[in-house]
Amino acid sequence: MLTSIRTAIHDTLRIDGRHHRWLSEHRPFLIALTTGVALRVVVQLAFTPALIFSDGPLYLSFLDTFEPRDDRPAGYGLLLLYPLSWITDNVLAVVVTQHLMGLTTAVLMYSLLRRWGVGRWPATLATMPVLFDALQLLLEHSAHSDTLFELLLMLAMLVLGWRRRPTPGLALAAGLLLGASATVRLVGEALVLAGVAYCLFVGDGWRRRLAATAALALGFALPVGAYATWYHSERGSYALAEFGGKSLYLRTTTFVDCSRLSVPDYQRVLCPVEPLGQRLEPTYYVWHDERTLPRLKPPPGTKPDQAMREFAVGAIREQPADYALIVLRDFALNFDPWRTDRFEYDTADKWKFSRYLDVEASELTIDAYDEHGGEQLAAHQPYANALIAYQGVGYLPGPLLLGCLALGLAGGLGIGQARKSGLRSICLLMTLTGTGLLLVPDFTAEFTWRYQLPALLLLPAGAALGYTALRGGQLDAGTPATARTD
Repeated sequence: MLTSIRTAIHDTLRIDGRHHRWLSEHRPFLIALTTGVALRVVVQLAFTPALIFSDGPLYLSFLDTFEPRDDRPAGYGLLLLYPLSWITDNVLAVVVTQHLMGLTTAVLMYSLLRRWGVGRWPATLATMPVLFDALQLLLEHSAHSDTLFELLLMLAMLVLGWRRRPTPGLALAAGLLLGASATVRLVGEALVLAGVAYCLFVGDGWRRRLAATAALALGFALPVGAYATWYHSERGSYALAEFGGKSLYLRTTTFVDCSRLSVPDYQRVLCPVEPLGQRLEPTYYVWHDERTLPRLKPPPGTKPDQAMREFAVGAIREQPADYALIVLRDFALNFDPWRTDRFEYDTADKWKFSRYLDVEASELTIDAYDEHGGEQLAAHQPYANALIAYQGVGYLPGPLLLGCLALGLAGGLGIGQARKSGLRSICLLMTLTGTGLLLVPDFTAEFTWRYQLPALLLLPAGAALGYTALRGGQLDAGTPATARTD
């Protein structure tokens, strides 16, 4: 009897000791995660869920039509809004789910970084933009696709990087996740290139590398192909959306000089009336200017999106240097110390809680609330003012984001001790994917603070890996090493 009691006490103490060591090891992240939960509670108290603005009513309209739109893929509706509607068609469920998704994204990132030997403090710091950035909080509390895209992206990185050399099975799963992300946001189409490059250059022998690459490509093709087939059945074209021409036209409105451009007469209406240097926000010419798109009358057999693509391609060919300068200029805006408007842009306030303190409801938002929530948007004090004050400091400043980019590149390129760290591949995957997701909108559309969100996820992760590599952190030839403690 006494022996049994001693054994039970010993086992209990051993379990308590392991529990204590686990808590001690992960205490910084657990504190950060708990604080992130508290912040999200404040957001829920501050503003009636959800913030329905910008593209929000259009996303929610999917529940009424269950049809693909030509201006955006419907993966957000298919993968999140529609399943939630089986339980309730209330935007409260959407924002609560998205807040949980944001927290989950941070947990997944922390787990992946620790698996690759990153210390608890660098790994915790890398999750802070996801946990604390005010833009992240605002988009989680909105009817927008960004939080779902971010979670799918992080899941794909976790699966692809779970082993040092991805197996075909893991590559297939990662491809499925990347393909699903492309049905949520079109920028996800480019992610397959990152996945393919990673599988090709990481692994033992060309056969295994090619097998993993083929598996990832197949996984990506399955959801993308299924969606394109559905789109074809509804709209007659194999595509995820038919917005590329309009998006590229939007990109050219800032710099196009129509006096140098040779285009068909019917496309001349696409020339902005304002002179160079006095152009308005690019989205104005696409959504609000009655002098441009509403007057476009393409000839039979030519779709408006095709006509806008031809106009934009002609402008880029005629003015390649101007196009390149605009792309570089907008890419540099991501590293601005303040999230404010520069040049012709005037929409920075759209991504701030202060805009929704006394916002006037429009017919579009009134209908969206009536059908998907009932209660119109309202701010509740003192929480709203506290959240607005927090947003003034609660973000990752551009210079720090640039520092993350530089640190990730240094580790990925093998500078100093990083050359033998075994972390270069995963470091480059995170850093180059995050950088690419910043660049693609600058090439194909425009700059907006919303598009920075995926980089706030990946670049700090790449920096944590780069920091570990530069300090001489090393992995063995097998599975990633256990976590460092400092």
